[in-house]
Amino acid sequence: MDEGIVYSVGLWTVKTGKEEAFLKTWTDFANWTLNNQKGSLSVVMLQDLEQKNQFISFGPWKNLESLQAWRQRPEFKVAFLKLKELCDEIKPNTMKSVINISSEFIQK
Repeated sequence: MDEGIVYSVGLWTVKTGKEEAFLKTWTDFANWTLNNQKGSLSVVMLQDLEQKNQFISFGPWKNLESLQAWRQRPEFKVAFLKLKELCDEIKPNTMKSVINISSEFIQK
């Protein structure tokens, strides 16, 4: 069943002091994903300004099938285990957009 664009979202609580290692491992994995997994469109990582070990990652996928196929790949499982070692908690989610409001940024 193709429902169109879906989002992979991760809520990451990284072990204190492991933030740089986490970001390097995650970036390597994200680059591999974009270069090797059909349906991956882009990816973003956000870091909390106050709780430096709190991160949110998200990225759109062309469809649910491509996202699910990615999660079944052996490379995904290996990378996820590496990331898990650097984290106290990981909450992966699959989401869809229900509201999308944007504005034009006009410089005067």
